[in-house]
Amino acid sequence: MKIMDRGRLRRSCLTLAFASASTLAAPGNPPVPDPDTVASFDAVLAGVLPVTLAKGQPTGRDLAPGAKPPVGDLTIRARLASRATFSDGGAATLYDVRFRGDDAVAVRHGDSLRISSIDGQVLRTTAFTRGHELPVEVRTPLAGLPASESDALDEEPLRDPDELSTDPVADEGESRDLHVLAFIHDDVALDDGAVFERFFAWWVKRMEFDVLEDRKVHVHLRRTIPGLTDPSYGYKGALFHWARAVREYTDPDLPASAGIRSIRSILLVKGKEVEPRAAGIADHQPGSLAMASTAGSIVVPAHELGHTMGASHAHAERRFTGPFSTCDTIMYPVDPTVPCKAYSLPNVRLIRDTMRYKRRY
Repeated sequence: MKIMDRGRLRRSCLTLAFASASTLAAPGNPPVPDPDTVASFDAVLAGVLPVTLAKGQPTGRDLAPGAKPPVGDLTIRARLASRATFSDGGAATLYDVRFRGDDAVAVRHGDSLRISSIDGQVLRTTAFTRGHELPVEVRTPLAGLPASESDALDEEPLRDPDELSTDPVADEGESRDLHVLAFIHDDVALDDGAVFERFFAWWVKRMEFDVLEDRKVHVHLRRTIPGLTDPSYGYKGALFHWARAVREYTDPDLPASAGIRSIRSILLVKGKEVEPRAAGIADHQPGSLAMASTAGSIVVPAHELGHTMGASHAHAERRFTGPFSTCDTIMYPVDPTVPCKAYSLPNVRLIRDTMRYKRRY
Protein backbone atom coordinates (compact mmCIF):
# COMPACT_ATOMS: atom_id res chain seq x y z
CA MET A 1 0.00 0.00 0.00
CA LYS A 2 1.39 3.34 -1.10
CA ILE A 3 1.79 5.88 1.70
CA MET A 4 0.65 9.47 0.91
CA ASP A 5 3.23 12.16 1.64
CA ARG A 6 2.42 14.84 4.22
CA GLY A 7 1.90 17.62 1.65
CA ARG A 8 -0.69 15.65 -0.33
CA LEU A 9 -2.39 14.55 2.90
CA ARG A 10 -2.71 18.15 4.10
CA ARG A 11 -4.13 19.32 0.73
CA SER A 12 -6.66 16.48 0.75
CA CYS A 13 -7.83 17.33 4.26
CA LEU A 14 -8.28 21.00 3.36
CA THR A 15 -10.24 20.08 0.24
CA LEU A 16 -12.53 17.82 2.26
CA ALA A 17 -13.06 20.56 4.90
CA PHE A 18 -14.00 23.16 2.25
CA ALA A 19 -16.37 20.68 0.61
CA SER A 20 -18.05 19.97 3.94
CA ALA A 21 -18.43 23.68 4.70
CA SER A 22 -19.98 24.29 1.28
CA THR A 23 -22.45 21.47 1.88
CA LEU A 24 -23.51 22.92 5.24
CA ALA A 25 -24.06 26.36 3.73
CA ALA A 26 -26.00 25.07 0.73
CA PRO A 27 -29.65 26.11 0.31
CA GLY A 28 -32.19 23.83 1.95
CA ASN A 29 -30.08 23.06 5.02
CA PRO A 30 -31.16 24.33 8.48
CA PRO A 31 -30.12 27.97 8.95
CA VAL A 32 -27.14 28.66 11.16
CA PRO A 33 -28.05 31.02 14.03
CA ASP A 34 -26.42 34.44 14.07
CA PRO A 35 -23.78 34.40 16.81
CA ASP A 36 -24.83 37.98 17.67
CA THR A 37 -28.04 37.70 19.71
CA VAL A 38 -28.73 41.45 19.55
CA ALA A 39 -28.47 41.41 15.75
CA SER A 40 -30.74 38.36 15.57
CA PHE A 41 -33.26 40.07 17.86
CA ASP A 42 -33.33 43.20 15.69
CA ALA A 43 -33.60 41.18 12.48
CA VAL A 44 -36.75 39.29 13.44
CA LEU A 45 -38.59 42.44 14.54
CA ALA A 46 -39.18 43.32 10.89
CA GLY A 47 -41.50 40.32 10.63
CA VAL A 48 -44.73 39.35 12.30
CA LEU A 49 -44.82 38.76 16.04
CA PRO A 50 -44.80 36.49 17.97
CA VAL A 51 -41.54 34.96 16.85
CA THR A 52 -39.03 32.62 18.50
CA LEU A 53 -35.25 32.77 18.36
CA ALA A 54 -34.24 29.10 18.48
CA LYS A 55 -30.94 27.32 17.94
CA GLY A 56 -30.85 26.19 14.32
CA GLN A 57 -34.08 28.14 13.71
CA PRO A 58 -33.23 31.78 14.33
CA THR A 59 -36.58 33.09 13.08
CA GLY A 60 -38.70 30.47 14.81
CA ARG A 61 -41.09 30.36 11.85
CA ASP A 62 -40.09 26.81 10.91
CA LEU A 63 -41.48 25.30 14.12
CA ALA A 64 -44.31 22.84 13.59
CA PRO A 65 -47.77 24.11 14.63
CA GLY A 66 -48.24 23.59 18.35
CA ALA A 67 -44.62 22.54 18.85
CA LYS A 68 -42.84 23.98 21.88
CA PRO A 69 -39.50 25.69 21.23
CA PRO A 70 -36.46 24.19 22.97
CA VAL A 71 -35.74 25.30 26.54
CA GLY A 72 -33.59 28.44 26.56
CA ASP A 73 -35.23 30.02 23.52
CA LEU A 74 -36.47 33.59 23.42
CA THR A 75 -40.02 34.19 22.21
CA ILE A 76 -40.83 37.81 21.39
CA ARG A 77 -44.58 38.05 21.89
CA ALA A 78 -45.29 41.76 21.43
CA ARG A 79 -43.77 45.21 21.50
CA LEU A 80 -45.09 47.35 24.34
CA ALA A 81 -46.68 50.66 23.44
CA SER A 82 -44.96 52.23 26.46
CA ARG A 83 -41.34 53.30 26.26
CA ALA A 84 -38.44 54.67 28.26
CA THR A 85 -35.82 57.36 27.85
CA PHE A 86 -32.44 56.85 29.50
CA SER A 87 -30.31 59.65 30.91
CA ASP A 88 -28.09 59.64 27.82
CA GLY A 89 -31.12 60.74 25.79
CA GLY A 90 -31.44 57.39 24.06
CA ALA A 91 -34.85 55.78 23.71
CA ALA A 92 -35.42 52.26 25.02
CA THR A 93 -38.07 49.95 23.57
CA LEU A 94 -39.79 47.29 25.65
CA TYR A 95 -41.01 43.85 24.63
CA ASP A 96 -43.22 41.25 26.23
CA VAL A 97 -41.17 38.06 25.93
CA ARG A 98 -40.83 34.51 27.20
CA PHE A 99 -37.26 33.54 28.01
CA ARG A 100 -36.07 30.13 29.19
CA GLY A 101 -39.63 29.19 29.93
CA ASP A 102 -40.40 32.26 32.09
CA ASP A 103 -42.49 35.36 31.53
CA ALA A 104 -40.06 38.26 31.06
CA VAL A 105 -39.46 41.78 29.76
CA ALA A 106 -36.84 42.65 27.15
CA VAL A 107 -35.38 46.16 27.01
CA ARG A 108 -33.56 47.21 23.85
CA HIS A 109 -31.34 50.28 24.20
CA GLY A 110 -28.21 51.27 22.30
CA ASP A 111 -25.99 48.23 21.81
CA SER A 112 -27.61 46.24 24.60
CA LEU A 113 -30.49 43.83 25.03
CA ARG A 114 -31.43 43.14 28.65
CA ILE A 115 -33.97 40.44 29.51
CA SER A 116 -35.31 40.29 33.06
CA SER A 117 -37.69 37.90 34.79
CA ILE A 118 -38.75 37.39 38.38
CA ASP A 119 -38.39 33.90 39.78
CA GLY A 120 -39.58 33.49 43.37
CA GLN A 121 -37.43 35.87 45.40
CA VAL A 122 -34.88 36.67 42.69
CA LEU A 123 -34.77 39.03 39.71
CA ARG A 124 -32.83 37.29 36.93
CA THR A 125 -31.21 39.47 34.27
CA THR A 126 -29.45 38.34 31.11
CA ALA A 127 -27.65 41.14 29.28
CA PHE A 128 -26.46 40.79 25.68
CA THR A 129 -24.22 43.29 23.89
CA ARG A 130 -24.05 43.80 20.13
CA GLY A 131 -21.08 41.96 18.68
CA HIS A 132 -20.69 39.66 21.68
CA GLU A 133 -22.52 36.37 22.04
CA LEU A 134 -21.66 35.55 25.64
CA PRO A 135 -24.23 37.24 27.91
CA VAL A 136 -23.78 38.61 31.41
CA GLU A 137 -26.01 36.90 33.99
CA VAL A 138 -27.08 38.76 37.15
CA ARG A 139 -29.30 37.56 40.01
CA THR A 140 -30.71 40.23 42.36
CA PRO A 141 -32.70 39.48 45.56
CA LEU A 142 -36.16 41.04 45.43
CA ALA A 143 -36.12 41.99 49.11
CA GLY A 144 -33.54 44.58 50.09
CA LEU A 145 -32.65 46.22 53.37
CA PRO A 146 -35.69 47.19 55.47
CA ALA A 147 -36.06 50.86 56.35
CA SER A 148 -36.68 50.05 60.01
CA GLU A 149 -37.03 47.19 62.47
CA SER A 150 -40.75 47.04 61.71
CA ASP A 151 -40.05 46.63 57.99
CA ALA A 152 -42.63 49.37 57.27
CA LEU A 153 -42.21 50.91 53.84
CA ASP A 154 -43.79 54.24 54.67
CA GLU A 155 -46.60 56.07 56.37
CA GLU A 156 -49.64 56.39 54.18
CA PRO A 157 -49.80 59.97 52.84
CA LEU A 158 -52.75 62.18 53.68
CA ARG A 159 -55.72 62.56 51.40
CA ASP A 160 -56.11 66.30 50.87
CA PRO A 161 -59.23 67.45 49.00
CA ASP A 162 -57.46 70.71 48.12
CA GLU A 163 -54.71 68.81 46.35
CA LEU A 164 -54.91 67.06 42.98
CA SER A 165 -57.61 64.45 43.57
CA THR A 166 -57.98 63.33 39.98
CA ASP A 167 -56.05 63.95 36.83
CA PRO A 168 -57.83 66.55 34.70
CA VAL A 169 -59.69 65.37 31.65
CA ALA A 170 -57.50 65.75 28.58
CA ASP A 171 -58.75 68.22 26.04
CA GLU A 172 -58.86 67.41 22.36
CA GLY A 173 -55.32 66.87 21.07
CA GLU A 174 -53.77 66.58 24.55
CA SER A 175 -51.89 63.48 25.67
CA ARG A 176 -53.40 61.26 28.36
CA ASP A 177 -50.26 59.13 28.65
CA LEU A 178 -48.62 58.79 32.05
CA HIS A 179 -45.08 60.17 32.19
CA VAL A 180 -42.79 59.33 35.12
CA LEU A 181 -39.70 61.50 35.65
CA ALA A 182 -37.32 59.25 37.59
CA PHE A 183 -34.46 61.33 39.00
CA ILE A 184 -31.52 59.12 40.06
CA HIS A 185 -29.58 60.50 43.02
CA ASP A 186 -25.88 61.05 42.49
CA ASP A 187 -25.12 58.47 45.20
CA VAL A 188 -26.77 55.61 43.25
CA ALA A 189 -24.06 53.52 41.59
CA LEU A 190 -26.40 51.39 39.45
CA ASP A 191 -26.35 52.21 35.74
CA ASP A 192 -29.52 53.16 33.87
CA GLY A 193 -30.10 49.64 32.58
CA ALA A 194 -29.96 48.13 36.06
CA VAL A 195 -32.18 50.85 37.55
CA PHE A 196 -34.80 50.47 34.86
CA GLU A 197 -34.99 46.66 34.86
CA ARG A 198 -35.14 46.40 38.66
CA PHE A 199 -37.68 49.07 39.42
CA PHE A 200 -39.58 49.96 36.24
CA ALA A 201 -39.56 47.44 33.37
CA TRP A 202 -41.83 44.87 35.04
CA TRP A 203 -44.01 47.67 36.47
CA VAL A 204 -44.51 49.35 33.09
CA LYS A 205 -45.58 46.02 31.61
CA ARG A 206 -48.12 45.42 34.38
CA MET A 207 -49.42 48.99 34.12
CA GLU A 208 -49.95 48.63 30.36
CA PHE A 209 -51.47 45.15 30.51
CA ASP A 210 -53.50 45.23 33.75
CA VAL A 211 -54.05 48.76 35.04
CA LEU A 212 -54.12 51.56 32.46
CA GLU A 213 -54.87 49.68 29.27
CA ASP A 214 -56.22 52.86 27.67
CA ARG A 215 -52.89 54.69 27.55
CA LYS A 216 -49.10 54.38 27.52
CA VAL A 217 -46.74 54.66 30.48
CA HIS A 218 -43.41 56.34 29.79
CA VAL A 219 -40.43 56.45 32.18
CA HIS A 220 -37.72 59.08 31.76
CA LEU A 221 -34.48 58.51 33.71
CA ARG A 222 -32.65 61.70 34.66
CA ARG A 223 -29.17 62.10 36.19
CA THR A 224 -26.70 64.80 37.26
CA ILE A 225 -29.07 67.75 37.58
CA PRO A 226 -27.93 70.12 40.37
CA GLY A 227 -30.64 70.59 42.96
CA LEU A 228 -32.63 67.61 41.74
CA THR A 229 -30.25 64.64 41.88
CA ASP A 230 -27.99 65.74 44.75
CA PRO A 231 -30.25 66.77 47.67
CA SER A 232 -29.72 65.59 51.23
CA TYR A 233 -32.30 63.18 52.60
CA GLY A 234 -32.98 60.93 55.58
CA TYR A 235 -34.50 63.71 57.67
CA LYS A 236 -38.11 64.78 58.26
CA GLY A 237 -39.21 67.11 55.48
CA ALA A 238 -36.74 65.88 52.85
CA LEU A 239 -39.50 65.39 50.27
CA PHE A 240 -40.93 68.86 50.97
CA HIS A 241 -37.57 70.54 50.31
CA TRP A 242 -36.93 68.48 47.16
CA ALA A 243 -40.43 69.27 45.89
CA ARG A 244 -39.66 72.96 45.62
CA ALA A 245 -36.84 72.25 43.17
CA VAL A 246 -38.96 69.81 41.15
CA ARG A 247 -41.78 72.28 40.68
CA GLU A 248 -39.35 74.74 39.12
CA TYR A 249 -37.93 72.14 36.73
CA THR A 250 -38.87 72.01 33.06
CA ASP A 251 -37.80 68.83 31.35
CA PRO A 252 -36.22 69.60 27.95
CA ASP A 253 -37.21 66.28 26.38
CA LEU A 254 -40.89 66.02 27.26
CA PRO A 255 -43.21 66.94 24.38
CA ALA A 256 -44.77 69.89 26.19
CA SER A 257 -46.54 70.95 23.00
CA ALA A 258 -48.64 67.80 23.29
CA GLY A 259 -50.17 69.08 26.53
CA ILE A 260 -49.21 66.22 28.85
CA ARG A 261 -51.70 65.96 31.68
CA SER A 262 -50.26 63.17 33.83
CA ILE A 263 -46.73 63.59 35.15
CA ARG A 264 -45.27 61.98 38.28
CA SER A 265 -41.78 62.75 39.63
CA ILE A 266 -39.80 60.40 41.85
CA LEU A 267 -36.28 60.57 43.32
CA LEU A 268 -34.38 57.27 43.73
CA VAL A 269 -31.68 57.27 46.42
CA LYS A 270 -29.06 54.83 47.66
CA GLY A 271 -29.78 55.07 51.40
CA LYS A 272 -32.33 52.77 53.00
CA GLU A 273 -34.29 55.67 54.54
CA VAL A 274 -35.55 58.64 52.52
CA GLU A 275 -37.06 60.06 55.70
CA PRO A 276 -36.80 58.58 59.22
CA ARG A 277 -38.12 54.99 59.31
CA ALA A 278 -39.35 55.16 55.70
CA ALA A 279 -38.01 53.45 52.59
CA GLY A 280 -40.28 55.67 50.53
CA ILE A 281 -42.61 58.63 50.77
CA ALA A 282 -45.23 60.34 48.60
CA ASP A 283 -46.50 63.91 48.92
CA HIS A 284 -50.23 63.17 48.86
CA GLN A 285 -52.65 60.44 47.94
CA PRO A 286 -53.21 61.14 45.08
CA GLY A 287 -50.30 63.46 44.41
CA SER A 288 -47.44 64.01 42.01
CA LEU A 289 -44.14 63.64 43.93
CA ALA A 290 -42.33 60.79 45.68
CA MET A 291 -38.98 59.53 46.94
CA ALA A 292 -37.87 55.89 47.13
CA SER A 293 -34.87 53.89 48.30
CA THR A 294 -33.07 51.53 45.93
CA ALA A 295 -31.75 49.55 48.94
CA GLY A 296 -35.16 48.11 49.77
CA SER A 297 -37.53 45.86 47.87
CA ILE A 298 -37.85 46.35 44.13
CA VAL A 299 -41.49 47.37 44.65
CA VAL A 300 -40.73 50.52 46.68
CA PRO A 301 -40.81 52.96 43.71
CA ALA A 302 -43.98 51.27 42.37
CA HIS A 303 -45.49 51.51 45.87
CA GLU A 304 -44.87 55.26 46.11
CA LEU A 305 -46.03 55.89 42.54
CA GLY A 306 -49.14 53.93 43.45
CA HIS A 307 -49.83 56.42 46.26
CA THR A 308 -49.52 59.33 43.81
CA MET A 309 -52.23 57.64 41.73
CA GLY A 310 -54.59 57.08 44.65
CA ALA A 311 -53.70 53.51 45.71
CA SER A 312 -53.74 52.80 49.46
CA HIS A 313 -52.42 50.39 52.08
CA ALA A 314 -55.95 49.53 53.15
CA HIS A 315 -56.71 47.89 49.82
CA ALA A 316 -53.50 45.84 49.59
CA GLU A 317 -53.57 42.04 49.84
CA ARG A 318 -51.44 39.15 51.04
CA ARG A 319 -52.13 36.36 48.60
CA PHE A 320 -51.67 32.63 49.14
CA THR A 321 -49.79 31.16 46.20
CA GLY A 322 -49.35 27.64 47.55
CA PRO A 323 -49.62 25.45 50.67
CA PHE A 324 -46.71 27.24 52.37
CA SER A 325 -46.17 30.36 50.26
CA THR A 326 -47.59 33.86 49.99
CA CYS A 327 -46.90 37.08 48.12
CA ASP A 328 -47.81 40.69 48.88
CA THR A 329 -49.38 43.09 46.39
CA ILE A 330 -47.49 46.31 45.66
CA MET A 331 -49.30 48.53 48.18
CA TYR A 332 -48.78 46.17 51.15
CA PRO A 333 -47.48 48.40 53.98
CA VAL A 334 -44.69 46.02 55.04
CA ASP A 335 -41.56 45.46 52.95
CA PRO A 336 -42.46 42.21 51.15
CA THR A 337 -40.19 39.19 51.06
CA VAL A 338 -42.02 37.93 48.00
CA PRO A 339 -43.84 40.67 46.04
CA CYS A 340 -46.78 39.72 43.80
CA LYS A 341 -45.64 42.35 41.24
CA ALA A 342 -49.22 43.56 40.92
CA TYR A 343 -51.71 45.96 42.47
CA SER A 344 -54.77 44.42 44.10
CA LEU A 345 -58.00 44.80 42.14
CA PRO A 346 -59.40 47.39 44.59
CA ASN A 347 -56.23 49.46 44.16
CA VAL A 348 -56.46 49.07 40.38
CA ARG A 349 -59.93 50.60 40.63
CA LEU A 350 -58.60 53.48 42.75
CA ILE A 351 -55.83 54.17 40.23
CA ARG A 352 -58.28 54.07 37.35
CA ASP A 353 -60.62 56.48 39.13
CA THR A 354 -57.76 58.89 39.78
CA MET A 355 -56.42 58.66 36.24
CA ARG A 356 -59.90 58.91 34.68
CA TYR A 357 -59.57 55.52 33.04
CA LYS A 358 -61.54 54.85 29.87
CA ARG A 359 -61.81 51.58 28.01
CA ARG A 360 -61.33 53.31 24.68
CA TYR A 361 -58.40 55.65 24.27
